[in-house]
Amino acid sequence: MNGIIEWFARHPVASNLLMGFMLIGGLISMSNTSQEAFPEFTLEIIQVEVPYVGASPDEIEKSIIQPLEQQLNGVEGVKEVTATAAEGVGVVKLEFSRTADIGRALNDVKSEVDRITVFPDDAEEPIVSQVSGKTRVAEIAISGALPEAALKELAYRIKDDLVLEDNISLIEVKRARDYEISIEVSRDNLRAYDVSLADLSNAIRLESLELPGGDIDTAKENILIRTVGRNLTRQDFEEIIVRSSPSDGVIRVRDIARVVDGFQERDQFALFNGQPAVFLDVFRVGDERVLDVIESAETYIEQSLKPSLPESVNVVIWRNDAVELDQRIDLLVKNAIIGILLVALALTLFLDLRLAFWVSAGIGVSFTAAFIPMSLLGLSINSLSMFGFILAIGIVVDDAIVTGENIFAEAERGTPPMEAAVKGASRVAAPVIFAVSTTVAAFVPLLLLPGILGKFLTDIPAVVIIILGLSLIESLLILPHHLSHINVQEPPRNFVFQFFAKARDKVDGALKRFIEGPLERILDFTTKHWFVTITGAVTVLVLTIGILANGYIKFSFFPQIEGNYVTASVEMTEGTSLQRTAQLIAEVEQAGVEVARSMATDKQTVDELMLGQLVLVGTQEEAGGPPGSGGLNAPKSNQGSVVIQLASPEDRDFSSSEFEAKWRKALAPFKSQAKISVASNLVSLGASVQVEVSADTDSSLREAISQTEAGLNSINGVFDVRNDFDAGKREFKIELKDEARRYGLSLQSLALQVRGAFFGDEALRVQRGRDEVRVYVRLPKTERSHISDLFDYRIQTSTGEFIPLSQVANVTETLSPSTINRRNGRRLITITADVDNAVISGQQANAVLTEAILPEIEKSVPDVRFDFGGEAREMGDVGSVLGRNFTLALLAIFILLAIPFRSYSQPIVVMLAIPFGLVGAVLGHLVMDLYMGLLSIFGIVGLAGVVINGALVQVDFANELRAQGVDSRQAWIEAGKSRFRPIFLTALTTFLGVGPLMLEQSVQAQFLIPMAASIAFGVLIGTFIQMLLVPALGSMLDRLTIAREQRRTRSNETELQGQV
Repeated sequence: MNGIIEWFARHPVASNLLMGFMLIGGLISMSNTSQEAFPEFTLEIIQVEVPYVGASPDEIEKSIIQPLEQQLNGVEGVKEVTATAAEGVGVVKLEFSRTADIGRALNDVKSEVDRITVFPDDAEEPIVSQVSGKTRVAEIAISGALPEAALKELAYRIKDDLVLEDNISLIEVKRARDYEISIEVSRDNLRAYDVSLADLSNAIRLESLELPGGDIDTAKENILIRTVGRNLTRQDFEEIIVRSSPSDGVIRVRDIARVVDGFQERDQFALFNGQPAVFLDVFRVGDERVLDVIESAETYIEQSLKPSLPESVNVVIWRNDAVELDQRIDLLVKNAIIGILLVALALTLFLDLRLAFWVSAGIGVSFTAAFIPMSLLGLSINSLSMFGFILAIGIVVDDAIVTGENIFAEAERGTPPMEAAVKGASRVAAPVIFAVSTTVAAFVPLLLLPGILGKFLTDIPAVVIIILGLSLIESLLILPHHLSHINVQEPPRNFVFQFFAKARDKVDGALKRFIEGPLERILDFTTKHWFVTITGAVTVLVLTIGILANGYIKFSFFPQIEGNYVTASVEMTEGTSLQRTAQLIAEVEQAGVEVARSMATDKQTVDELMLGQLVLVGTQEEAGGPPGSGGLNAPKSNQGSVVIQLASPEDRDFSSSEFEAKWRKALAPFKSQAKISVASNLVSLGASVQVEVSADTDSSLREAISQTEAGLNSINGVFDVRNDFDAGKREFKIELKDEARRYGLSLQSLALQVRGAFFGDEALRVQRGRDEVRVYVRLPKTERSHISDLFDYRIQTSTGEFIPLSQVANVTETLSPSTINRRNGRRLITITADVDNAVISGQQANAVLTEAILPEIEKSVPDVRFDFGGEAREMGDVGSVLGRNFTLALLAIFILLAIPFRSYSQPIVVMLAIPFGLVGAVLGHLVMDLYMGLLSIFGIVGLAGVVINGALVQVDFANELRAQGVDSRQAWIEAGKSRFRPIFLTALTTFLGVGPLMLEQSVQAQFLIPMAASIAFGVLIGTFIQMLLVPALGSMLDRLTIAREQRRTRSNETELQGQV
């Protein structure tokens, strides 16, 4: 390594080219690096979806879900299987381990699904796919007083235009019903014309086809033959001949039925700002940049689209990631610049101005070059990667300070500049490399966390590790060359240098007085009274752990990330009509408007505070779920959502969580009518409390749910307790009587007639432009809207006779669940609740459940089983993996320290400084009144590598002094004194680097502050403790070693005397 350092120091062209490559390559890569609010990632989840139109959840579970679960049971690498059966569709999701070959797994799943032969004939082909991690960057709302078909066609027109833009490649239309042709024939006409629904379907099917008929080879040419009966429009279907005879003449569809060319019968609709609406999701794909995608969409809408639209139609970008991205990136860049300036100022007060300049320049070189590996690894510019840059500001100067100071110290002893650069850098190369390696080892566990959360947060440690590696290259291969041109003996005489030199002399003088006075006396005490020092340090650590254990610092596993959208989700009793749900949703929306009106100020109107309102009836908006974890959201007439877009955080005087709390309070009177929840998190891991309940019988399940909810409601600070268990939707089950056989009826023929009448008999599907349109034959809506319509329905026998349904079948009423959820082959019900973190944390609420409530329920309901999901499950998974990874990291750090020290005991001395970073982190959270959470733990883990660097430098210097014959205790004192300035400067620069972010008042930065506080206070306080503890531990170790040697000497002398 020394030869490489010398070569670069003596070859300016190579050193400058390397720096130029890092700068130019970084700038080019920066321009090509994608930008997004949060990182995009792929998921190791494969989904199998099987549509079975018209089937109940019970039927889906038996005929779709269970065969899939059994067939997929042997697929290799599956961690967990979840399934959902809803009306008309079954979905199974398989989650694989992070190391699985997902491409191979996808092929394996497809092969297994293809082997299933027991699916119902009417079920659609299974759709097997990997759950996409594609990033939606905008949602365009198209609203106005237009017919539904016109709105949908306008949406498709906009989609077609936008995908032609340079920066947009993927757009999906959503919240628009599919086209459908319904051929409706009344019972009276069926009997009058002696036609069944099946006859009508067959006639339509036979008259609607295109069939190649071969070809004719003539002498001149080859001519194709094709039979064409393509029906696409209402008029085409009306002209189809159903039957013809000499007596009755020709009977066409229009004679007996009404053809409705419209939309699927589905109980849902969407309103935007009170108007019917259709939406477009705009996605960022590959290397597309969020800002470019949004700019292209905005330009098209404002310049090309709006001039051609009628005044009654409004097209706006409803969700705009570019706004949040701009705000978050600008915020973090501002804090990074302030941090760099503070670090540079601190360096000029402690170091020679020329050294301070090149050390500061090294930050810029390392940061710019970081975009090269970021681009190669697919990392983006986002809130988390930018935070990684901020964390690295103070850390990366460590190796440059150590290298630069050693070069200057060598030069001050009279060594020529070039020789001083080579000799000074070479001397500290090994400890610098090992110091950086230990820091990297501490951050590696954060790269390997499991699940969605691990992928979401991985950019932070990845960026820090990249910058640390590049800073090592800069400090050893570039910095020595630049410092080799500085003549320390002849400082510049310009005004700027003299000004900073005077300031540095004053600071340096004060620092020397502290080192030679108080610090020397403190070190003398700690090395002399090492037992007292170590006992005192351990006492402080135990008190810190006690503060955490006794709840003086609140714990919130994952912080709330401020967003601009607040969502109220409503679920009424199963079977509630769409009209009744719509009435309640309107009241929920009005309550939200009233809350906004109460929070508006004199300078801000309600319209300026609320930028948009989305109302969904018949479906729900997914809000605040884990990234990429959206589940099946099948239409249900009893559900709905209201989404309110608030102004940007800078344009309002309150946070979205405050609006959420007030809206929730305003909705309290409606909770007797429906389950209502309100969420404002941009990203969350699910509910704070999520309990999954399963049991052998329905009665046990109901009892367990009731007792669990009662227990949760009794916990102070727990609210919005709800479950996904529904008593069920009314269902009529039809069973064939024995008497039906006399009429030539089978169960299948009876079922097909009832299905055809009330759901519809699918005659065929036609391709009309971009849409596949289903054609159904059924009774008119007016003849299938009442219970009596079923009981009065007449079944056609094999002789053509029509007889009442009750004559050939028994009809019984039961309750059928609207959705069935399963995990690993078992049905389960999920109970969720949120917590007021000011009163109780999710962890504490789950602890109360585990220790006090659930054991009592298990006693009274023996066959019940409980499991935790949501935040608790993520916390358990992440905690176990993080603990294991951190243990491995400590082992790696021990190895990295043992090699240069050539000792097994000295690495332990260094590593004992690690726990004391926790003291500073806890103190920081207390001082700043912060919640302790996952990101705080991230900071503490990453802190380990930074804290031990100072200890490593002390031990290394003490070893060098002892090798020169200095007394052991004096060596530890001198090591503490001589290494104080670089250790203190590293701690100070780390603190200043993240300091601006800690003091940031913007709500958008609040979720990052706990991690910044852990690093900043942990380094500052941990370094102070480590400066005192390491000499004490070293003295203790030396004394124990001396005592052991003395005992060994006495033992040897005794043996010799005995031999004599």
